[in-house]
Amino acid sequence: MILNTVKKTIESYNMIKDDRPIIVGVSGGPDSMALLHILANVVSNTLIVAHLNHQFRGYEADLDAEFVRKQCNKMGIPVVIKEYNVPSYMKEMKLGAQEAARKIRYQFFLETARDWNAGYLALGHHANDQAETLIMRMIRGTGPHGLSGIPYVREFEGLSIIRPLLDVTREEIEQYIKEQGLSYRIDQSNFTTKYFRNEIRLNILPFLEKYNGKLITHLSQMAKLNQAEDQYLRKIALDEFNKSLIKKENHSYIFDVSYLQNLDIALQRRVIHLILSYLNLKEEFTYTHIEQILFLINQSHPSKSLDLPHLFVYREYEKVIFQFVKESKSIPYNYEIPIPGVVEIPHINKRIRAYVLKERNDPKGIFDVFDYDRFQEKKITVRSRKNGDRMQVKGMNGSKKVKDIFIDQKIPKEWRDKQPIIEADGQILWIPGIKQSSLKRISEKTKSFLYIQMEDF
Repeated sequence: MILNTVKKTIESYNMIKDDRPIIVGVSGGPDSMALLHILANVVSNTLIVAHLNHQFRGYEADLDAEFVRKQCNKMGIPVVIKEYNVPSYMKEMKLGAQEAARKIRYQFFLETARDWNAGYLALGHHANDQAETLIMRMIRGTGPHGLSGIPYVREFEGLSIIRPLLDVTREEIEQYIKEQGLSYRIDQSNFTTKYFRNEIRLNILPFLEKYNGKLITHLSQMAKLNQAEDQYLRKIALDEFNKSLIKKENHSYIFDVSYLQNLDIALQRRVIHLILSYLNLKEEFTYTHIEQILFLINQSHPSKSLDLPHLFVYREYEKVIFQFVKESKSIPYNYEIPIPGVVEIPHINKRIRAYVLKERNDPKGIFDVFDYDRFQEKKITVRSRKNGDRMQVKGMNGSKKVKDIFIDQKIPKEWRDKQPIIEADGQILWIPGIKQSSLKRISEKTKSFLYIQMEDF
């Protein structure tokens, strides 16, 4: 029965498309040992077992590795075993135990796959794991994509990660192991509620099953339905993503605000999710973060910014820019602006353009306009900020620290040292996209209009 279920799952999701070898992640526990035995009976591809000793459990972990080696030798299946000091790695990188173990484990799987020219990585997640994942995400908070649960197939750096047991319950696996007389190891850490997933498995799901004995099956089915709908809506969102995209750079995406505003709110959210995924942001963005970005896109104010983890999102009139912000030291800069002329600031991908008109004709985008006759023999520059900078802000009495302006406008720390500042003979005229000064403004007597624009390049 279980063999037929797994065969159907493999066929339904087109998990195995060719005869490239399959790496099988085997811990030595019942799930992974059942997976290995089942695959040996239902696929013709070469199987290679990969086992990582995380060095969390000392001698017990060594016994696990030796057990996997012996079982593979009995079955005539090649095995790759590696040790890695994950406890040391998690301290160095300041990561939790499970996150650190997962990072190292997947890197090991990827290296093993490349060494063996494998195209697939088979993992032993089953229907109960799927149910646990959904419960965890619902408790912590999630959206439609999160309720899709664990994917049946996922691409990872050229490797297809497949999970052939996702339509099989833990009870069915235990029955199969018993019928086939398979040996396995038990990890005692699975029985401590120190980890949230264990708490779900040991306490919460059994409690909920009192009210619905088929809860595992129903949650698994819900994930399957959500995955299909999520994939379909993702295709639609990707189409809208491409239509609204103005420009793509290495670490940023620029979109048409009007186009995004005209999309249904559900599609706006999905396009935002796509942007964050394409920027390879590893932070867990919450509902609040997504809503903040939505507000930024849909508000009437033409120039606002948003500070998120490693992400700078800002409006420039009819454009919204998503920019990945690296943790790096900024390079101070100071350039004279020729009039007319253009200055490019390459390390922040901005250019400043200046020109003079006899009549007022405001351009699109980010600009400011001044009375040119009041700039006789004055040197105009664009520079990064300096300690102690102050500005006479338009509409305010007195001056204000630029540092306080950045804080009030929620400009991220990573961008503050990069933000262009327009200056004339030591006086700040304009902070593009953020604040105008009260200096050198135009009036009814203005005869020549000096325009200064900030553009992307």
